[in-house]
Amino acid sequence: MSELAARPVYLLHDAAVLARMIGVEAPCCAHVAMSTSGEATTFASFVDGNPLSGGWAVDTESPGSRVVSWSGTLAEDHAFGDEPRTWMRAGQERFTAFLDEIAPALHHHRRTLCFRPHHRHVLSDVHSSVKMLRDRAGGPFEVLLSPADLVAPSMLRDAEDHLVRMFAHLGPVAAGVLLADVRESANTAESGLFDVVPFGQGRLPAPLISRLIAEYVPPTTPMVLLPGDLAAQRALLGL
Repeated sequence: MSELAARPVYLLHDAAVLARMIGVEAPCCAHVAMSTSGEATTFASFVDGNPLSGGWAVDTESPGSRVVSWSGTLAEDHAFGDEPRTWMRAGQERFTAFLDEIAPALHHHRRTLCFRPHHRHVLSDVHSSVKMLRDRAGGPFEVLLSPADLVAPSMLRDAEDHLVRMFAHLGPVAAGVLLADVRESANTAESGLFDVVPFGQGRLPAPLISRLIAEYVPPTTPMVLLPGDLAAQRALLGL
């Protein structure tokens, strides 16, 4: 069995659907990453919302000890709006204050907060993600490597170079890898945002990503996949 085939694989489920299945009226999070084989285990609960907006919260009943969240933006009109202040001093100071504020609660509840970087958010690239991990070493904070969220439309032409850099620097230290793909929508040219689709159904080079996982990501690091032809996604990755 190859290293890729032996990796732990999780599937991202809609928490609202899971809640209805067990008779719960309101889901405690947006998504839950559950194991695809063997004993049912949870990689993380995924929450929506903007940590820099002041209204962000986590339900302490959410499954698992890890919570995955966006790092947030200073944009007021859209969760993924193009707001330059997010990457400047104002955004950095707001993010630092948020980390300082949330850390005691995470320790108390024995939770880790795993950030999902996005090219429009305060953790927008490899550098900012690695810096946060370095500055907060020993704290309850992690990073989820999600290449589809870090690739902006302007980066697609040089996607191979960007992907190599992502995996070389974040692959060894990420809490997990969210494997998805990107596809242009009718609004991509105007919005600067891709649609995120299941792995292998978009523009990212799947063979390269499979090779980079084998080269840079430890074999125990979980892989998280989106719903949609799970067998095809696993085959592309040699899982």
